[in-house]
Amino acid sequence: MRATNPLKRNKGKLPNKIIPLENADKLWHEKWTPRRNMLNLVHPWRGVFIARPNLGKSTTVKNILIRAKPAFEKVIVIHADFENTKEYECIGTEEDGVHLIGHIPSPDEYDENIKTLVIIDDIELKSLSKEQFKCLSRLVGYVSTHKNCSVAICQQDCFSIPPIVRRCANLWVLWRSTDMDSFASIARKAGLQRSELLTIFDNLMTNDRDSLWIDLTSKTPYPLRKNGFEIIQKE
Repeated sequence: MRATNPLKRNKGKLPNKIIPLENADKLWHEKWTPRRNMLNLVHPWRGVFIARPNLGKSTTVKNILIRAKPAFEKVIVIHADFENTKEYECIGTEEDGVHLIGHIPSPDEYDENIKTLVIIDDIELKSLSKEQFKCLSRLVGYVSTHKNCSVAICQQDCFSIPPIVRRCANLWVLWRSTDMDSFASIARKAGLQRSELLTIFDNLMTNDRDSLWIDLTSKTPYPLRKNGFEIIQKE
């Protein structure tokens, strides 16, 4: 039996409101559910992790990775020193679906049938070639939501984050910076004023390794957190 096209049926009986219509590209999108682990972020997510070296960016990403359920079937690590780094040895080898490369793949290289995590670590985004910047833009603006990919971008300062990434990111993990003003626009996404942001860092982030999580994923029950698991109540 031939399926009925929903765009052609009942044209005279449609309610005066936006009707949800199925999008085959997004059938695999996950949702927050009761008792879901706080670090089992709803896939696909686009996270930006900003800190000085050695404060825990990649460790935080790995902690999110190991708590994913269902697990990521493939992990692509894009690293400036991909041929020598041992930073990601603990998450597996190519036989486990972990691939270390030195470039951002083009959109047609992703398999929408495989749940994938793309990690961009230690790449100078401001120095990307025109073609590589296009690949980055397509990754966060299209591939993530349509081709089954979550994205983690680790950077040392806020100024290296391109506008397209700022617009598309729905998770920000921030460690204390020498320039807290650079976080102001990010904080506003969570409804925080600059003074509130500074108060949170001054009162709650007492250790250099403490991080503020601003979670903008759809219907998140945990919009503000400390170190992933401690809920911060906005006053």
